[in-house]
Formats: sequence, C-alpha cells, structure tokens
Amino acid sequence: MAASTAAISAEQNKHQRIFITPHPLKGSEAQKPLTMHEELKLQIIAAANEFIKQKALSQADVARLSGINAGYLSTMLRGQLATTVNNKPVEIAERWFYQLADWAQLPIHKQYWEPLETKQFTEVLACLDMAKNASKVITLICDTGLGKTYIVNRFQNRYPRACIKLTVNSTYKLKDLLTDICDKLGIPHAWSSSVLLKNIIDKLRDLKRQGEKMIIIIDEAENMQLPVLKMLKGLYDGVAGYTGIALIGTPQLIITMDKMKRKDIIGIPQLHRRLKAGIRLVNNHHNNFTVFFDKYVEDKNLRKLLLTLCDNYGELHDYLEPVLREADESNQHLTENLFRLFHNIPKY
Repeated sequence: MAASTAAISAEQNKHQRIFITPHPLKGSEAQKPLTMHEELKLQIIAAANEFIKQKALSQADVARLSGINAGYLSTMLRGQLATTVNNKPVEIAERWFYQLADWAQLPIHKQYWEPLETKQFTEVLACLDMAKNASKVITLICDTGLGKTYIVNRFQNRYPRACIKLTVNSTYKLKDLLTDICDKLGIPHAWSSSVLLKNIIDKLRDLKRQGEKMIIIIDEAENMQLPVLKMLKGLYDGVAGYTGIALIGTPQLIITMDKMKRKDIIGIPQLHRRLKAGIRLVNNHHNNFTVFFDKYVEDKNLRKLLLTLCDNYGELHDYLEPVLREADESNQHLTENLFRLFHNIPKY
C-alpha cells in the first residue's frame, strides 16, 4: 500500500489516507516492532516533511505557525518518536502528531466526502489571490453552506507563511484578534492594543519590503464586534498597499455595517467607505449539485430527493456523507432506499 509522499502532498490535498514508506528508526527504537499507531506517526512525519520542503519553510516557521513545541517538532521531523527528559526516553504525545497533520491539512483517515471545485470555489480563490498579490482589501459575502471555510483552508495551505487566517466567533474581542495576528507573525505580546496594532503594521510593512506578499483573512467576519470593526479601519490605513485583507462573511456583515453607518457610529462610515469598492457577492447557485452528483450519486431518484432536501453544499454534505460511509462499511450501493432507511425518511 506504500506510495511516495509526493502523491499525498497537501497542495494536491486529495483527501485520501496517507500511505507511505516509514523512515527507519534508530537506536533502541529500531529493536521494537512497529505498531499501527507508530506507523501512522511516521506517515505523518514523512508527509509533513514533504510539505515543509515544498513550501520552503524553516522549522521556526513551522513551530510558529502550527503552535507545536519547537523541541518536540525538531525531534519529530527527524523521524524520532521519543525525546529525552532527565536522561530518560519519553514518548512524544500523540496530540503533537495530530496537530502537525491538522496544520499541514494532511488527510490521515479515509475520506468519504471530497469537496470538489465548484464555480464558487474558483471564484473565491481568484479573489483571494488578487487581494494577496495586489495588496488590496476585499469583502466576500457568501451565504451559509457555500464551503467558504474549506476554500479558505485550501488557500492557507497553498500559502502557509504568507496567509494569516483568523476565524471570528461571537466572543472574539479586539485583544484576541491582535494577539492572534502577533502569534502568527512571531511578534511579542504587549499590554496595549494600540501598541500591538502598531507592531503588527510595522511587521507587515517590513515583510512587504522583503518581498513577501502577505494577506490577512478574517473568516466569519459577521461576528466582529464594534471595537474590532473600529480597529480594522486603523489596520487598513496602516497596511494599505503593503498587505492584502480579506473579510469573508454572510450577508449579515453588510446588514450590520449598514445599520451602524445609519446610526453614524464613530469610525464606521469611514470603514464602510474603505470597504465598499471591494465588496463581492459570491453567487450561491448550486447548479443542481451537478459536480457532486456526477461523483457520488448515480441513483436518479436519490438525486431528485436530495434536490428537495438540500438548499446548499453544506446541507448536501450533512445528508450524504454519513450515508456514503454506511454504504462503504456495509458493502452496499448508494441508493434512494438506503438513504431513506439511514435518515428515517418514509416514502409515501
């Protein structure tokens, strides 16, 4: 089942399980038989090393971007599964290997659903490329279920050092956003938000002068609170022409900003003016899920049923992926009857 690590590179990201030839172990480890778990760790290491080589990353880059302890990372990337503490061998915890695989987006389990390159996928990637290469600000408005988070992850996987991705939730505060950016840029923390913002702007300008084309992507931007929106104006003014910025959110982002603008909340009309020309409404039309049906669903009656149940790609995944798994594990064909049985949907 072995194949070269190049076949499962994260750039290709074909969502298949990693099958590679493990590196030979050294010393006392070489005397122990490989368990399946040890083999998986070695597969992760080999594939991660290939990814790091392709992206021309240093170990310091990987430690900073992945959040993995630098000492553990160095040992792992040498193909060793244990480190030494007080002259005693200590096995490196599993979580570091899974964290490495997650950071490099390496598929380590069988995948029953492979996101496909839809029209929206191509459109969003093109917009992000433009913003990065031209150091522009864009706002991509996408309905829920479009697959925007997956697309952003693919883009970050393509540019792991140049892409700073932040995912905002309802509890996200200004200091959280600034410290997250600092961590990804390797900037020391400061007590003041204004100092953090200045240090970020200085770092991004310096990177531009060194030839780096950076981009900050804020996903689920509709969750940004007022202090974060106000800060965004300062960040925009500081890095305009130096760093791309992409806000990605649902139509709620525009609705919220319009309400704030009408109330003339300080800083919001100016921010809206800066963002307005870069707003892009991403078409959510799914074209009858043709690309997914061509790959996964032969049963015409099941296709008709799914079209009545699903309004977007996310819902299609949620309905279909567990049934694909069930069909594979029970060695059955994917049919309308199996789908109805799994989801307990009666046929009237």
